[in-house]
Amino acid sequence: MKNCPFCGTPARDNGNYCRSCRRTFDGSVAEDTTAEPTRLDPAKNEWRKPLYAAGLSFVGIGLGQFYNGETVKGILALAGVLGLPLLLPLWTTIDPFIPVILVWTLAILDAYLSARKINRLQKPFRHKSLLFWPETACLILIAAFILAAAAAPHVAAKSVSVAAGVVADTKYPAYAVPLYESAILLAPNDTAIRLEKVKVLHYIGRDTEARSDLSYAIATDPNDTAPLMMTGNLLYDNGEYQASISYFEKALKLKPKEAAIWMRKGDAQLMIAVSEMQKMREQYKTLTTGSYSADAASTAPANIDAFESMQSYRDAMTAYNEAIKLDPLVSVEISAHVLASTQTMVEMYQGILTDMGSPAGATTNAA
Repeated sequence: MKNCPFCGTPARDNGNYCRSCRRTFDGSVAEDTTAEPTRLDPAKNEWRKPLYAAGLSFVGIGLGQFYNGETVKGILALAGVLGLPLLLPLWTTIDPFIPVILVWTLAILDAYLSARKINRLQKPFRHKSLLFWPETACLILIAAFILAAAAAPHVAAKSVSVAAGVVADTKYPAYAVPLYESAILLAPNDTAIRLEKVKVLHYIGRDTEARSDLSYAIATDPNDTAPLMMTGNLLYDNGEYQASISYFEKALKLKPKEAAIWMRKGDAQLMIAVSEMQKMREQYKTLTTGSYSADAASTAPANIDAFESMQSYRDAMTAYNEAIKLDPLVSVEISAHVLASTQTMVEMYQGILTDMGSPAGATTNAA
């Protein structure tokens, strides 16, 4: 019986063709379509280990395919795992986590089955894909980063936070949140990172989560005015002006000489004055619907009080004056706020007079 001069496998029927390495004994490669699949010689470098291939795909998506020499499959697996989280939110409301896990699982299974087929000569194999080594290098770098994070978590947290900031400035700021959460896991008491996360959460409308992070930051460092100011600003943006003032006042107790805090408190007081004037106009409009008489005016609700709005306005001016004393440069910005709000309040007051049919209101409008 002849043995293959290349792999040493005995040739059946003393033929000149090796079913194991698919070569003729003269060195040429011949495809024998009638040959029964046999396993490769374990000593040959073409041997693919199915479990090893599956493990590689588990560690790095597509790496098992590159190990099996299937470059296209590996690229498709990578594109699926990296692309689905970016594309699915654009057109659907499906959570991309489940499709990503599904694609990754299929890649692991495919790597295992492909390696078995290669060993059974049911699929050709020449060499590893050239992309095997770049992905391996990337995984090594990631592993090195993880080890560095374990040795110096604060440095690693800052690095991840910087990366999150870059992502936050793109069209997909929501994807920065997981990065900030990773940075917070490395440095849970770093208030600066937590506040950067809060800015992104507020921007994308996840204020409940933002408030939770702010509460943690305030509890971690009660003497830091930054989380107090950010909480006040968040409440202000949501129209909760009275609640925002309480946080601005807490910040002022820590830094009474900070002009920016006084100005924000004045902004909140001014918005309260505007909202009170708006409420007063709505109530008068209700009273004057249809016909208006002196009897109706005498029975107006007790909570219709123009002086409530004026008191909030005076409180705002007091806060603004304090800010200007501390930093005269803020006077320009404050003037713009006051002029805009005062014009709005005057228009509302004129509207009240018009609704009441007051000659003064008509005269003012005519003027």
